[in-house]
Amino acid sequence: MKIQKTILLAITLVLITLSALTENIEPNQKLLYKSINGDSLYLHLFKPNASKEPTAAIVFFFGGGWTGGSPRQFYQQSQYLASRGILSISAEYRTKGKHGTTPFDCVEDGKSAIRWVRQHAKELNIDPNKIVASGGSAGGHVALCTAIIDGYENPDENLAVSSLPNAVVGYNPVFDTTDKGYGSEKVRGRETEISPCHQVKANLPPMLNFHGKKDATVPIENAERFTQLMKEAGNKCQLITIENVDHGFFNGDFFRKGTGDKFFNLTMYDTDIFLTKLGYLRGKPTLNRNLKLLACCGDSNTQSKYPHFLQQEIGNAYQVKNFGKSAATIIDGSYFPYHKTTQYKEALKFSPDIVLIMLGTNDANPKWCKEKTRKTDFKGTPREEFESGYIQLINDFKSKNPQVEIYVMTPLPVWVKKKPGDENLLGRKEQLNEWVIPTIKNIAKEQKLHLIDIHKVIKNKYQYTIDGVHMNKEGYKILAKHIAKKIK
Repeated sequence: MKIQKTILLAITLVLITLSALTENIEPNQKLLYKSINGDSLYLHLFKPNASKEPTAAIVFFFGGGWTGGSPRQFYQQSQYLASRGILSISAEYRTKGKHGTTPFDCVEDGKSAIRWVRQHAKELNIDPNKIVASGGSAGGHVALCTAIIDGYENPDENLAVSSLPNAVVGYNPVFDTTDKGYGSEKVRGRETEISPCHQVKANLPPMLNFHGKKDATVPIENAERFTQLMKEAGNKCQLITIENVDHGFFNGDFFRKGTGDKFFNLTMYDTDIFLTKLGYLRGKPTLNRNLKLLACCGDSNTQSKYPHFLQQEIGNAYQVKNFGKSAATIIDGSYFPYHKTTQYKEALKFSPDIVLIMLGTNDANPKWCKEKTRKTDFKGTPREEFESGYIQLINDFKSKNPQVEIYVMTPLPVWVKKKPGDENLLGRKEQLNEWVIPTIKNIAKEQKLHLIDIHKVIKNKYQYTIDGVHMNKEGYKILAKHIAKKIK
């Protein structure tokens, strides 16, 4: 049993470390693979652990409508797959905005990248017959074209080395460049030349594509039609569609700050399975496919350590984000009304599956709830304003995600004996017990929400407070452990 616990702890620590690293991801090396018309193009390499046997390789191409974009878009994906034992590369290629080029030039660069990787397989310690082309949107189109489209090879390269990948993974790629798809105005007069839907043939490499059912840029019909054409030609082609998501949904929290890793995890998990079935990876994915996004909303007691410890307690099936704001209140006219804070806006953007709300300690501060000159447009008592604002906060999260689970938490106790005679602590304790906590419990009951009575659980934990209002590190660990039990 002790051995099992030790192993689980080690895995958790690795996952937490990987999560922290997503805040600052950089490649191990950048290698020049092409010089053309004065432009230098580089491959951004993420290397797996040293291996005696050659590994597979995957080359990602960024999106941006063939006009812009950055290799950083696939840094997070590259980091993950490198940790799983495959050489992962995020490639530069020419774009209209930076190089004045066309989509046809993008396709040529994609082929050049695949060829260069295969040509240098020995130095890279990869198997030249296990090279995957991948990318998102226009970059996904480039990846598809390396496998499907004939021609568009650079004559200055060693054409005896194939530019054909052994597999393809696309993330909402462009499938059709005619008026029925995306980008026809950028290839006007040559709409079908590099249109994957119009160039499907037999004996193409196996493919996996992801697409959002609400994609307003590349119609879902394009993805479904391409998949059908591939199968009719005798090729292996899997399409994974995702409900209620638009274009670019696959990006992780590293590239699209504040959006969380829910769909990054989903697409990476299935990509991992696809590559494992091909024999390019071994073992099981080290992330959870059905990641739940958890937002911690509150004041300084949230902004402090408890969300950090909560992540450790509940593990990698959840992604915990801290949206606490010191001195925050529900009522208006204070230093920081929560609904006016950046943290509140970021929490909504996060579109969480689970929300924890722990507010009220500062609303109980006599400075605010008893101050008659406090500026607010609300007509009514502080208790009525608190209730109205709290319900509005709940409804805002529900409108963002109708399936969201909301846990309302009573505030931590105020331990007056830490500072006997302190009028502010005495006032806060009185207001908490008189109306703040009863109001929160009533809201939970009427709104049919989960209630976590933190006040009751922590009431006798006086030894963990540092000033009568906030807890120390050990106190927040106890708090996180109790919350985790309620959520799991």
